[in-house]
Amino acid sequence: MKPKVPITRSGHKRLLRELSHLRRVVRPEVLDELHEARGYGVKIENQQYMLARERHATLQKKINELEEKLAACEIFVGRKFFFKQVSFGVVITVQNLNSGDVNRFQMVGPWESDVSDGRLSVDSPVGRGLMGHGEGEEVMVYTPSGDRSYRILSIEL
Repeated sequence: MKPKVPITRSGHKRLLRELSHLRRVVRPEVLDELHEARGYGVKIENQQYMLARERHATLQKKINELEEKLAACEIFVGRKFFFKQVSFGVVITVQNLNSGDVNRFQMVGPWESDVSDGRLSVDSPVGRGLMGHGEGEEVMVYTPSGDRSYRILSIEL
């Protein structure tokens, strides 16, 4: 049995919307293309059919992956602890002591992480390094690109 992967409600809704869009909008378009291309014959020379079939296979693979993700995720609703420490779902402000950059992140699961959008995965090297630490602490994080030092400026529950 695979372990459940934590996800926020908004991340779960985003995955559901994407799956619904693929099933209700994209799949009918692809099936229409495939049906039209099939009318010209199912032969290797029919490039339109071959492309439509490949697009259908790619789409089906994407739909299956989303279904597996949704089946394996567990929506994280609340916190068990009420003291300020970095944990799943909180929003943190950190300063990179090496470069001086200040960033604000929400700690999320691996399937909804997007650092450029302010969502940091709890499974990333930086996310794992910051987990469990409190405001004002300086944390040394070991990443593939080298060691980095961070100071946790604030934690919003």
